[in-house]
Amino acid sequence: MAQFKVSVDLSQMLNAVPIITRQVFPLVNQAVRAIAEQTAANWQKEVYRAKLWSGEKDAYVKSITWAMAGHFAAVVQADYKNADEIETGRPPHDLKTMLSTSPKVRRTKDGLRFMIIPLRANTPGNDALAQSMPTDVYTAASQLKASTIVAQSKRASGEMTSMHPQWSAKPLKKQTPFMSSTATRGTFMVPRNVYKWGGKLDTSGIANLSSADQKRYQGMVRMDNRTPGGKTYSSYLTFRVMSENSPGWIIPARPGLYLAKKTADAMQPLAEKVINEAVAQSLD
Repeated sequence: MAQFKVSVDLSQMLNAVPIITRQVFPLVNQAVRAIAEQTAANWQKEVYRAKLWSGEKDAYVKSITWAMAGHFAAVVQADYKNADEIETGRPPHDLKTMLSTSPKVRRTKDGLRFMIIPLRANTPGNDALAQSMPTDVYTAASQLKASTIVAQSKRASGEMTSMHPQWSAKPLKKQTPFMSSTATRGTFMVPRNVYKWGGKLDTSGIANLSSADQKRYQGMVRMDNRTPGGKTYSSYLTFRVMSENSPGWIIPARPGLYLAKKTADAMQPLAEKVINEAVAQSLD
């Protein structure tokens, strides 16, 4: 797991002090502990202030810890898997590379690879993993007749498929080999959901909706789901086709937020002041 660290090391600063006696040591050690603890708390505050999804914030904050690394040093660190990307940034990522790696890929009659991607839309106030939908969109979507998964089967990876506005994805009669199983040497099979479709959202009738949101939520469905305990709940999905020649599907580069550096830079003068005061008090 990746780690991102902020060090609180006062060893060099203390070299300027002629002697660290047993009387001085406890106060300096306590000061280092206090600085490390405050650095961790300030780092967590910076994460919560940042423009990140709430679920990402919670996971990042939970991973921030501190520990002593000697008498006069401490390390504040985060082992959240995305900490490095958040701190230093990430390059753009083309999602269409999945068409070369995912066994769930399909093909058109001309051999063009594509995938049908379900995109979850969160209800208002729930933005843990993605942006929540506008209230007016949710009001309309919650009234839709529910769609359900009525069965599960399997299909061939790379299945040649036709797309139609009414019956959605439909396998072609003529198929050609695409991927074989190394275990059976037969056609590699992947899971397939069989849906009974209910209503689909028409965003053209929703007032005060931006053109981007009209496009984003057009055709959204309300799915009926059931918990292991038997309780039903709704989820909201849009299904989009990503093909080799699709425009977009690129996650833009994200600049680094440098939350850890900002925290460390702000704490440095305070740390020096606290240590100097601890030494001065001990030598009085």
